[in-house]
Amino acid sequence: MRISTSRGRPQVVVYAAITTLALGLAACTSDPVGSDDEPASDGSLTMWIWPGGLSDTVVKTVTDDTPGLETSVIGDDFKQKLLTSFTAGADIPDITGVKGEDMPFFLQDPDLFTDLNTLDIDDIVGEFPEWKLAEATTPDGKLLGLPIDIGPAGLFYREDILKKAGLPTDPDEVGAATATYEDYFKFGEELQKADPDSYLEVSLGGFFGKVMGQSETKFVSPDGEFLGESDAVRNAWDLSIEAWDRGLVAGIGDGSPDWASAVNAGKLPTLSGAAWYAGDIKSNAADTSGKWRVTQMPGGPANIGGSFLTIPAATKDKEAALKVIKELLSPENEAVMYTETGNFPARTTALDEPAMHDGDDFFGGQDTVSVFEKASENMPTVYNSPLDNEVAAPYYTELSNVETAGKDPEQAWADAVAAAKEALESA
Repeated sequence: MRISTSRGRPQVVVYAAITTLALGLAACTSDPVGSDDEPASDGSLTMWIWPGGLSDTVVKTVTDDTPGLETSVIGDDFKQKLLTSFTAGADIPDITGVKGEDMPFFLQDPDLFTDLNTLDIDDIVGEFPEWKLAEATTPDGKLLGLPIDIGPAGLFYREDILKKAGLPTDPDEVGAATATYEDYFKFGEELQKADPDSYLEVSLGGFFGKVMGQSETKFVSPDGEFLGESDAVRNAWDLSIEAWDRGLVAGIGDGSPDWASAVNAGKLPTLSGAAWYAGDIKSNAADTSGKWRVTQMPGGPANIGGSFLTIPAATKDKEAALKVIKELLSPENEAVMYTETGNFPARTTALDEPAMHDGDDFFGGQDTVSVFEKASENMPTVYNSPLDNEVAAPYYTELSNVETAGKDPEQAWADAVAAAKEALESA
């Protein structure tokens, strides 16, 4: 029997007042927005980031090398606190992180940020994936942020459990055996013959989101057209329902106590997710160290997550701020961030650092970086609408209704489409 718990919902984007922020900022501060000719008053710089957004070791190293740099780690709703600062025109950081899921929102008002193309970035910009830079680029070519990390996905699996079930265990062989979703589902059914209480996937919504992460389109087109009935969305829905009907989805909250218990007990011997997901597995299932491996994601590459460093337009000494960003994102520091936080480097030259390929003891000494590097090289370029989260939310709600209340999947689909259309029309 599946265990049902409350599950996370996708963040719904808040739109109020974004188009007036630049005017409000200008009205509330004595410093002209975007002024480039005023020197910093005291040589100090401030930076905002959320917990885990940057490596503590890297931040300390760069801070020690940059007199006057002060970093604030902002918890809770980071985006809302940044918006509050912009709206008030006060306490705006000189450098700030922007989460990948929030970048489409801020792209609506690019004048709040510095176009990094106007600064000296020619020496490094070519070392970041074009598909990731595109996520921080406005239609007219302004680049608002440099990527901290990317989230190429893979399939994590328990080598010992697969061996006991008589299945392949070598990463290349497992990847070949789970290359398509039909292959993957059959693989899960073989696992269940050895342990009927094991599952391939954590939740319907989680699986749906990963399949959508493999698509070249999402829920809203660049022209604002509704894509919620597209082949891509319907395919992700149908695969999710098929996995549910075949008994391969646990129906528990990802990251919940039930999830941690199932992972430790070997009831979730496969876990698909981004590179940073390895950190969640390590912190919640430390006693399983050495038993895990990772291979390519079934169905093709997917990106889940990844964030940016930006320079607000109100920053006085933009060149000093850029220097800090360059240091934070140096190949050496990107490598340290991966080993410390699991954030996969966005800067491709970081992958040449020897420490990146030493092997991970938690994964039996496997060179996991090479798996995610291969995935990142084949990533589709995707348009992310600022309306995507709001329009997507009904699909996750209805999948939860299927999962927890036994709602008919076709009725759930129809209700999701109707609610998503209404969300787009009222946005």
